[in-house]
Amino acid sequence: MAPNSSPIQAALIFLNWRTPQLTVAAVRSARATAPAPERLRILVVDNGSGDDSAAILRRELPDAEILALPDNRGFAAGMNAALARVTEPVAFLLNSDIEFRPDAIGRLLAALEDDPAAALACPRLLRPDGSEQAAVVPDPRVFWELTNRSLPRRLMRTPRDRVSAVPSVVGPCMAIHMERCRPSGFLDEHFFFFFEETDFCRRLNDAGLKVLYVPQAEVVHLQGESANRRPVRSRIQFYQSRYRYFRKHAGPAAVLALFLGLFIRLTANLLLIGLAVLLTLGLKRKLRDRWLTQAAIWTWHLALCRPAWSFEPPR
Repeated sequence: MAPNSSPIQAALIFLNWRTPQLTVAAVRSARATAPAPERLRILVVDNGSGDDSAAILRRELPDAEILALPDNRGFAAGMNAALARVTEPVAFLLNSDIEFRPDAIGRLLAALEDDPAAALACPRLLRPDGSEQAAVVPDPRVFWELTNRSLPRRLMRTPRDRVSAVPSVVGPCMAIHMERCRPSGFLDEHFFFFFEETDFCRRLNDAGLKVLYVPQAEVVHLQGESANRRPVRSRIQFYQSRYRYFRKHAGPAAVLALFLGLFIRLTANLLLIGLAVLLTLGLKRKLRDRWLTQAAIWTWHLALCRPAWSFEPPR
């Protein structure tokens, strides 16, 4: 089916956390590029921003449904709050820092419609300068996490000219088929941020459903505008979610091996970067900032990952 002929209605869910202007721009790009914008339902979740985000969103997007949560519940919980309201057959789970290219929405809808086993579809991701950003990722394995996480991604042969089934995707833009996904559950709210889409894709694949990569659909991703405001917390959150993923899917022995291996590597990196800081007399700010980030992550590991230094509140 041609992308512009898809009759499917869809709900577009945007998650906002202190980036209202980016969210407004993302919503407008969706409406400007969709084949039938009148068939789109726009839901915007303000995830406890604690500023004037909700007021800005209501003013700038009067036709959108604004769901203002009282506190930051994380990506998965914020999305699930909106998914509970969706009655359309397809929902798009969207970051605020994206921009749709023409026909992207229609092509993702068509991919889900054309394959009865497809549960999720992801577009090609581009950086603002037009270069390609990784959109497809392999299933995480302890060995690669301890050696080179990027190598298995480079070894994957994902077709660039046709829709293909993949193990997992990066999640700034995911179109999901509600009826097919519902039996597997939606996003696991134990993942506050990071790895929630990896876990979701794994559960869909385990259920015999397909995760599709649709390279003909293109979305520009600014990458981490919310998380970049607090880089140390963001990195610690990544480690915390990574351990949670392996605990869920690989068991405690894998988590222990991962923890010990990463702690050794962090220690070595901390020493090497510290030496570089000394040799440059601390004059290079990037090196100093990198050392401080490594020191914070190393200290968090030394305290057995207990302090609440990540984004999520204590459980």
